[in-house]
Amino acid sequence: MFRILEDFARTREPARLSDLARRLGHPVSSVNALLKCMVDLGYMEFDDTSHRYYPAARVAHLGSWLNCQDYEQTAVLEAMYLLRETVGESVVLATTNDIYLEYVETLHGHGGIKILRGTRRLLVQSGTGWLFLARSSIADAISVYLRTIELGELEQDEFSEADLLHRLAEHRKMDISFLRARELLRPTAHWDAAMMSTIIPSPPGHRPLALGVHGLAESLAEKRDKIADLFGSIVKSLGEAHAGSD
Repeated sequence: MFRILEDFARTREPARLSDLARRLGHPVSSVNALLKCMVDLGYMEFDDTSHRYYPAARVAHLGSWLNCQDYEQTAVLEAMYLLRETVGESVVLATTNDIYLEYVETLHGHGGIKILRGTRRLLVQSGTGWLFLARSSIADAISVYLRTIELGELEQDEFSEADLLHRLAEHRKMDISFLRARELLRPTAHWDAAMMSTIIPSPPGHRPLALGVHGLAESLAEKRDKIADLFGSIVKSLGEAHAGSD
């Protein structure tokens, strides 16, 4: 059911049952049963003329009490759409979650490489994670590293504490990280991909956030200057918005 809602969040247009089932990779009968349930509960609308479904307004009220949504689903989401439409690549919004970097919003680009919302990466094994950790205290960063080792997510002999401190020293000098998948110890499924990311301003008390542009490394390298300029404009705009609301 959540994947159905995520699909609508991505396409932002009504859909037929067959199209939803095809995109989600589930049997038509299963998707049909879920949609009927959602209609009965008032979370989905069905147009008898076009035979298309669309989320009902009631869906928006489910998360209206979460303060983070006001900012992330307005100014930040608009910035993400601007990025995607300008550079044509996938765009992600990331935050920290214990020892992980978590993608809390994703917009798929035109290159075919997709990262699903909710996907996690180790903070100590991602460029975006190093940006976050580089802006925390050394003690906190090492604590995350040791917990990662303790949980068996990483072996100390393959990525030492000294390796981490070296990466953090590099990223303290950076506003933007550019990391190719093949540079990691355990590359993702997209061997030829890369991620370009930057931390963005957050309101007081809000969870930390970073924007990332993801795609084929060769394509991102060609657009690197354009993406960097867009990142700079977005960070400035979001920062000014906070200052104006104080």
